[in-house]
Amino acid sequence: MSQFICPLCGKFVSVGRYDPSDFEEDILLVVVRGLGHGKGVEVVERYSMLQGENPELLDLISNRIAIIYDLLYEDEGNNIINKKLFGIEDDDEEDINDLDEDILE
Repeated sequence: MSQFICPLCGKFVSVGRYDPSDFEEDILLVVVRGLGHGKGVEVVERYSMLQGENPELLDLISNRIAIIYDLLYEDEGNNIINKKLFGIEDDDEEDINDLDEDILE
């Protein structure tokens, strides 16, 4: 079983079970209360950090997301990761279709 490490939080995630389609489209802070030794926790409160609560943590998350975004999308797809992810061809390779269009013009 293969796993990857989330670049945002550092958590190990199973590749086969990773499906973000049901994830919240918000950044939630969840306040919990312990139920005693070995009895787990109870959710006391949930609220969106986008409402301005805990701006320091939101800044840390925002900065990390900016780094990840640059990793994936910097130079408009000219990095190695984007070439593999999106099937972008190298600029050095000639495309025969482009040569045909030049001749017709």
